[in-house]
Amino acid sequence: MRALNKTSCLKATALFWGFIWFAGFSNTSIALDINQASQQIKTRACKDNLTVDQALEKSIKSHSQRDIGWRSFQEDDHYDVERAVLINKAMELRYRWRVFADGSIQPQSKRAENLCRLDTD
Repeated sequence: MRALNKTSCLKATALFWGFIWFAGFSNTSIALDINQASQQIKTRACKDNLTVDQALEKSIKSHSQRDIGWRSFQEDDHYDVERAVLINKAMELRYRWRVFADGSIQPQSKRAENLCRLDTD
């Protein structure tokens, strides 16, 4: 009888954690949170042994531009992470990436795509 109780207890525990796991992942398809997605972009390797964040900081300082900062947007199945820079009163540059649930990253603007591209000339 005691062995039956242990087996029932183990099954109940497994069932409980199974429901917890299922409930936690069934309503959302995003494995990362918005802060992790943003951090993943900022720390991504870029040219000249810099991160994306460092490369943008360097570019902003060298062109005397106004940094508007990082923005993050949550969608159903991904996050968009963007860095905005003000060139003048009427023009804003945007570097935008999309971070998917599996952690993969895709540039969403030409500027983001070209930021870390090595010059071949």
